[in-house]
Amino acid sequence: MPSIARRRRIIRGTVLALALLGAAFLAPARFALAESPADSATPQGWFYAQAGPGGGLGFEVTDTEDIPFWTFFQSAGGATRLGYPVSNRWSAGPLTFQAFQKAVLQWTVADGITFMNVYDSLSQAGRDPWLRTARGVPLPPIERAENGRSFEEVLAERLKILERYPEIERRWFRNDRWLDTYGLPVVVEDRGAIVVLRAQRAVFWLWRPDSELAMSPPNVLISHSGLDFRDGGMIPAEATAAIPDPNLAGTTGILAFLSNRDGAWNLWTMTPTGTELTQLTQTGGLTSRPNWSPDGQRIAYSAFVSGGYQIFVADSDGGNPEQLTNTTATDWEAWWSPDGERLVFASTRTGESEIYTMLADGSDQRIIGDQAGFLCYPAWSPDGSQIIFTSGSDIVTVNLDDPLGTREVISSGRDPSFSPDGSRITFARWVGEAFDVFIADADGSNEVRLTTHPAPDWNPVFSPDGAKIAFASYRDANWEIYTVRLDGTDLQRITDNPASDYLPAWGSPLRASDEARAGSGSRPK
Repeated sequence: MPSIARRRRIIRGTVLALALLGAAFLAPARFALAESPADSATPQGWFYAQAGPGGGLGFEVTDTEDIPFWTFFQSAGGATRLGYPVSNRWSAGPLTFQAFQKAVLQWTVADGITFMNVYDSLSQAGRDPWLRTARGVPLPPIERAENGRSFEEVLAERLKILERYPEIERRWFRNDRWLDTYGLPVVVEDRGAIVVLRAQRAVFWLWRPDSELAMSPPNVLISHSGLDFRDGGMIPAEATAAIPDPNLAGTTGILAFLSNRDGAWNLWTMTPTGTELTQLTQTGGLTSRPNWSPDGQRIAYSAFVSGGYQIFVADSDGGNPEQLTNTTATDWEAWWSPDGERLVFASTRTGESEIYTMLADGSDQRIIGDQAGFLCYPAWSPDGSQIIFTSGSDIVTVNLDDPLGTREVISSGRDPSFSPDGSRITFARWVGEAFDVFIADADGSNEVRLTTHPAPDWNPVFSPDGAKIAFASYRDANWEIYTVRLDGTDLQRITDNPASDYLPAWGSPLRASDEARAGSGSRPK
């Protein structure tokens, strides 16, 4: 029977170890290193949801921007050796990083990809007290008399630490890339029932088999250093924000568009993959882009009645249409406010095309700001503070908090709209002999041209998740609907019909009925 003092040491060692076991012992049980439908190939690398917060969210490992994390990850043993990713990439100065459960990788132009000295970095950041109390990791020596010695001499001396503990030594050298993966041994603590070895990039825990706390083999566990690095506050919060599977990007919601495939211009809908084609309106005579309400339950559009184009709203299935405007002018291009209470629209009722807003029931119609010039294609910002529109060849924003309605020209083009998070805009611009699709930051800076086809590409709109853009193109000698990622890749034609399909609108947010419909049905013809 152990003495009281020894039993207390065992209990203290156990308490210190439990925090680490949450990462080094319990984590392997939660994140089993086996094939799982939670991971899948992506166009840029591989997506893993195993270490994400749930709900299909996770992290992607890629070779993008000429930083081959994905290639290196595979060559280093993949998830078996490094664990699953627990962060996206992040950068600090010339360094780019990505954290995994059992390692943190770093990249520079000069050195390429190497393993980070995780516990040295935590120590330099003053996290040793936290490591001791929260993870049970031994404190490093205050100083070491190694100056002037070669690396080979230092390595030989450090490896002697392993010789006292054969179980740890065997586990250490079982990894043929032990120096890359673990770095140099730093310090060891013998706590009786538990022996803890701190290295530069890993912590080893030996549970002695003859102790009261004996564990079934293997008795040596290796810390999840990437989790220690993350939980020690060393990774920016934005890098630890899990992302949806990139394969699902731009596949949610529902697309509405105008088509004359039934012999008249009517409103149709389909899934973002081009399935479940449904005709919403039967009257014909529709014009201008439609727009979904924020809750996805209603849709706004324009139709020709009583000598002019008027604005209507209807249920998401086309039922219960309601006429909101009643003039002999053209009232069109209606767009819902983010709270669903108002619509902004263009109207020629004064002889010029001007921008108005009205309540969702058609009342309280009012003009917005300085209206000089031909104004059209208005759209609301996601935070409700701005309206963006086209004035001639300019893209203009107006701040709704400004009582004067002062306008600011931010770019050139037409048919602008914001991304769902408000950080970017998309628009079409005449280049050479045709329109092409562009994206830019919300202030018009950092623009990127997404299409370069000699035929017109226009009417761009973001997907509800902001990952893709839908647009109409005449590249097939008639109008068809396409989607493309924000980097210009993964161009897909969604419709394929001799009639014209154009003016897409992407429903947001995802409705429950869409989940049941997604991926079913056949491609529309």
